[in-house]
Amino acid sequence: ADHPQVYGAAADRPGIAYVDLDREVPAWLVTLVADAASSSDVVLVTPHWGPNMTTAPVPHVLTGSRALAAAGAGIIAGHSAHVFHGVTWDEGTCVLYDMGDFLDDYAVDPHLRNDLGVLWTVHLDGTTPVRVDAMPLRLDVCRTDVAAGSDAAWVEQRLRRACEGLPTVVDRVEQTLQCRAR
Repeated sequence: ADHPQVYGAAADRPGIAYVDLDREVPAWLVTLVADAASSSDVVLVTPHWGPNMTTAPVPHVLTGSRALAAAGAGIIAGHSAHVFHGVTWDEGTCVLYDMGDFLDDYAVDPHLRNDLGVLWTVHLDGTTPVRVDAMPLRLDVCRTDVAAGSDAAWVEQRLRRACEGLPTVVDRVEQTLQCRAR
Protein backbone atom coordinates (compact mmCIF):
# COMPACT_ATOMS: atom_id res chain seq x y z
CA ALA A 1 0.00 0.00 0.00
CA ASP A 2 1.16 3.53 -0.70
CA HIS A 3 -0.94 4.90 2.15
CA PRO A 4 -1.51 5.45 4.97
CA GLN A 5 2.10 5.36 6.11
CA VAL A 6 1.03 5.33 9.76
CA TYR A 7 -0.14 1.71 9.26
CA GLY A 8 3.25 0.57 7.96
CA ALA A 9 4.82 -2.43 9.65
CA ALA A 10 7.94 -1.89 11.74
CA ALA A 11 10.35 -4.11 13.64
CA ASP A 12 8.26 -3.64 16.79
CA ARG A 13 4.72 -3.74 15.33
CA PRO A 14 2.65 -5.48 12.66
CA GLY A 15 1.18 -3.50 9.77
CA ILE A 16 0.92 -3.08 6.03
CA ALA A 17 3.78 -3.41 3.56
CA TYR A 18 4.03 0.37 3.06
CA VAL A 19 5.87 1.68 0.00
CA ASP A 20 6.38 5.26 -1.12
CA LEU A 21 5.39 4.79 -4.76
CA ASP A 22 5.86 8.50 -5.45
CA ARG A 23 9.58 7.73 -5.32
CA GLU A 24 9.79 4.27 -6.92
CA VAL A 25 8.66 0.68 -6.73
CA PRO A 26 11.14 -0.75 -4.22
CA ALA A 27 13.54 -3.48 -5.30
CA TRP A 28 12.23 -5.89 -2.65
CA LEU A 29 8.73 -5.72 -4.18
CA VAL A 30 10.01 -6.21 -7.73
CA THR A 31 12.02 -9.22 -6.49
CA LEU A 32 8.99 -10.72 -4.71
CA VAL A 33 6.88 -10.45 -7.87
CA ALA A 34 9.68 -11.81 -10.07
CA ASP A 35 10.28 -14.75 -7.72
CA ALA A 36 6.57 -15.55 -7.64
CA ALA A 37 6.37 -15.32 -11.45
CA SER A 38 9.26 -17.76 -11.85
CA SER A 39 7.37 -20.48 -9.98
CA SER A 40 3.69 -19.71 -10.75
CA ASP A 41 1.31 -19.87 -13.68
CA VAL A 42 -0.09 -16.37 -13.05
CA VAL A 43 0.80 -13.77 -10.43
CA LEU A 44 -1.96 -11.50 -9.12
CA VAL A 45 -0.81 -8.29 -7.44
CA THR A 46 -3.45 -6.24 -5.61
CA PRO A 47 -1.91 -2.93 -4.53
CA HIS A 48 -3.78 -0.43 -2.39
CA TRP A 49 -2.59 2.69 -4.21
CA GLY A 50 -3.55 6.15 -5.32
CA PRO A 51 -5.81 8.70 -3.67
CA ASN A 52 -9.44 8.19 -2.74
CA MET A 53 -12.32 9.43 -4.90
CA THR A 54 -10.45 9.87 -8.19
CA THR A 55 -11.60 8.79 -11.66
CA ALA A 56 -8.22 7.97 -13.22
CA PRO A 57 -4.87 6.58 -12.11
CA VAL A 58 -2.32 9.11 -10.89
CA PRO A 59 1.24 9.11 -12.31
CA HIS A 60 2.80 6.92 -9.61
CA VAL A 61 0.10 4.28 -10.18
CA LEU A 62 0.89 4.24 -13.92
CA THR A 63 4.62 3.96 -13.19
CA GLY A 64 4.02 1.31 -10.54
CA SER A 65 1.86 -0.81 -12.83
CA ARG A 66 4.56 -0.80 -15.52
CA ALA A 67 7.21 -1.88 -12.98
CA LEU A 68 5.01 -4.68 -11.59
CA ALA A 69 4.17 -5.86 -15.13
CA ALA A 70 7.86 -5.88 -16.08
CA ALA A 71 8.60 -7.91 -12.94
CA GLY A 72 6.17 -10.60 -14.07
CA ALA A 73 2.74 -9.79 -12.64
CA GLY A 74 0.07 -11.34 -14.86
CA ILE A 75 -2.82 -9.42 -13.32
CA ILE A 76 -2.66 -6.15 -11.41
CA ALA A 77 -5.89 -5.34 -9.60
CA GLY A 78 -5.52 -2.01 -7.82
CA HIS A 79 -7.83 -0.58 -5.22
CA SER A 80 -8.15 2.56 -3.11
CA ALA A 81 -10.15 5.15 -5.08
CA HIS A 82 -13.64 3.82 -4.19
CA VAL A 83 -14.38 4.55 -7.89
CA PHE A 84 -13.50 2.12 -10.68
CA HIS A 85 -10.89 3.11 -13.26
CA GLY A 86 -10.01 1.75 -16.69
CA VAL A 87 -8.63 -1.63 -17.74
CA THR A 88 -5.65 -2.14 -20.00
CA TRP A 89 -2.99 -4.62 -21.04
CA ASP A 90 0.71 -3.88 -20.60
CA GLU A 91 2.87 -6.42 -22.46
CA GLY A 92 0.44 -9.23 -21.64
CA THR A 93 -0.32 -8.06 -18.11
CA CYS A 94 -3.95 -7.21 -17.40
CA VAL A 95 -4.11 -3.98 -15.39
CA LEU A 96 -7.24 -2.92 -13.52
CA TYR A 97 -5.96 0.40 -12.22
CA ASP A 98 -8.68 0.52 -9.57
CA MET A 99 -11.50 -1.94 -9.06
CA GLY A 100 -13.67 0.52 -7.14
CA ASP A 101 -15.95 -0.67 -4.36
CA PHE A 102 -17.95 -3.87 -4.11
CA LEU A 103 -19.66 -2.83 -0.89
CA ASP A 104 -20.86 0.67 -0.04
CA ASP A 105 -18.76 2.17 2.73
CA TYR A 106 -18.57 5.85 1.79
CA ALA A 107 -21.01 8.71 1.54
CA VAL A 108 -22.23 8.83 -2.06
CA ASP A 109 -20.73 11.51 -4.25
CA PRO A 110 -23.46 12.48 -6.76
CA HIS A 111 -20.89 13.21 -9.51
CA LEU A 112 -18.53 10.25 -8.98
CA ARG A 113 -21.43 7.84 -8.28
CA ASN A 114 -19.46 5.61 -5.94
CA ASP A 115 -22.80 3.90 -5.29
CA LEU A 116 -22.26 2.18 -8.64
CA GLY A 117 -19.50 -0.34 -9.11
CA VAL A 118 -18.33 -3.36 -11.04
CA LEU A 119 -17.81 -7.06 -10.38
CA TRP A 120 -14.66 -7.95 -12.34
CA THR A 121 -13.98 -11.40 -13.83
CA VAL A 122 -10.62 -11.99 -15.52
CA HIS A 123 -10.54 -14.70 -18.22
CA LEU A 124 -7.32 -16.54 -18.98
CA ASP A 125 -6.13 -18.39 -22.06
CA GLY A 126 -3.87 -20.81 -20.25
CA THR A 127 -1.76 -18.42 -18.20
CA THR A 128 -2.47 -15.24 -20.17
CA PRO A 129 -5.26 -12.81 -19.27
CA VAL A 130 -7.24 -12.21 -22.46
CA ARG A 131 -10.51 -10.61 -21.36
CA VAL A 132 -12.11 -8.94 -18.39
CA ASP A 133 -15.85 -9.04 -17.84
CA ALA A 134 -17.34 -6.16 -15.88
CA MET A 135 -20.78 -6.69 -14.36
CA PRO A 136 -22.36 -3.33 -13.41
CA LEU A 137 -23.40 -3.18 -9.76
CA ARG A 138 -25.63 -0.99 -7.61
CA LEU A 139 -24.20 -0.60 -4.10
CA ASP A 140 -26.38 0.11 -1.11
CA VAL A 141 -25.83 -0.09 2.62
CA CYS A 142 -25.08 -3.75 3.41
CA ARG A 143 -26.37 -4.85 -0.02
CA THR A 144 -24.98 -5.14 -3.55
CA ASP A 145 -27.19 -5.89 -6.58
CA VAL A 146 -26.72 -6.10 -10.33
CA ALA A 147 -27.30 -2.61 -11.75
CA ALA A 148 -30.15 -2.16 -14.21
CA GLY A 149 -31.61 0.58 -16.38
CA SER A 150 -30.04 4.02 -16.08
CA ASP A 151 -27.58 2.79 -13.41
CA ALA A 152 -26.21 0.09 -15.72
CA ALA A 153 -26.04 2.62 -18.57
CA TRP A 154 -24.09 5.03 -16.33
CA VAL A 155 -21.57 2.29 -15.43
CA GLU A 156 -21.14 1.41 -19.11
CA GLN A 157 -20.57 5.03 -20.11
CA ARG A 158 -18.14 5.56 -17.21
CA LEU A 159 -16.13 2.42 -18.09
CA ARG A 160 -15.96 3.42 -21.77
CA ARG A 161 -14.67 6.89 -20.78
CA ALA A 162 -12.16 5.35 -18.36
CA CYS A 163 -10.79 3.16 -21.17
CA GLU A 164 -10.58 5.95 -23.76
CA GLY A 165 -6.99 6.39 -24.88
CA LEU A 166 -6.06 2.92 -23.62
CA PRO A 167 -5.48 -0.02 -25.96
CA THR A 168 -8.77 -1.51 -24.74
CA VAL A 169 -11.99 -2.44 -26.50
CA VAL A 170 -15.20 -2.40 -24.44
CA ASP A 171 -18.16 -4.39 -25.82
CA ARG A 172 -21.58 -4.91 -24.25
CA VAL A 173 -22.68 -8.57 -24.20
CA GLU A 174 -26.10 -8.81 -22.54
CA GLN A 175 -25.65 -7.42 -19.00
CA THR A 176 -21.86 -7.65 -19.05
CA LEU A 177 -19.21 -5.28 -20.37
CA GLN A 178 -16.34 -7.18 -21.97
CA CYS A 179 -12.92 -5.53 -22.02
CA ARG A 180 -10.06 -6.85 -24.16
CA ALA A 181 -6.85 -5.61 -25.70
CA ARG A 182 -7.10 -3.97 -29.12
